[in-house]
Amino acid sequence: MALPWPFRVFIWFCTVVSVSLAHKNVLFLLADDGGFEMGAYRNRIVQTPYLDALAKQSLIFNNAYASVSSCSPSRASILTGMPEHQNGMYGLHNGVHNFDALGRVRSISTILGEAGVRTGLIGKKHVGPGEVFKFDYERTEEQFSVNQVGRNITNIKLFVREFLRDAK
Repeated sequence: MALPWPFRVFIWFCTVVSVSLAHKNVLFLLADDGGFEMGAYRNRIVQTPYLDALAKQSLIFNNAYASVSSCSPSRASILTGMPEHQNGMYGLHNGVHNFDALGRVRSISTILGEAGVRTGLIGKKHVGPGEVFKFDYERTEEQFSVNQVGRNITNIKLFVREFLRDAK
């Protein structure tokens, strides 16, 4: 069965953070401009059966918000639990802007890593520095063209398989 186009678009722009600890697993999906356009959020128009099935066994964030709508600051806020004026990521991480979070900030990937949890990020990262947002497994636009890692569903699938295989 072919995936519906909204699901493919959603996946192309997803950042997948997956971690496992004993029998616990966390799959964190973060999409650029992601909203409530899926069945799990009671949207009846956009069909997302695979995400809906996953959501039935998952924690759904109904009231989680970032304090800024810009890419890098919102990602840093989500990953650190701190607004941009506290984490230091005031603007975009890439290009001429080159903003970074403050070195003293601790991200969820760092905290989980210190607890012995293997972490991975596949897709668009757009946050820094690497010491703050460190993942054991990274396949992002920092290593590959964004067209090959963040928008190529075939490569995303292969990277996810590699991450899961290496976790065993």
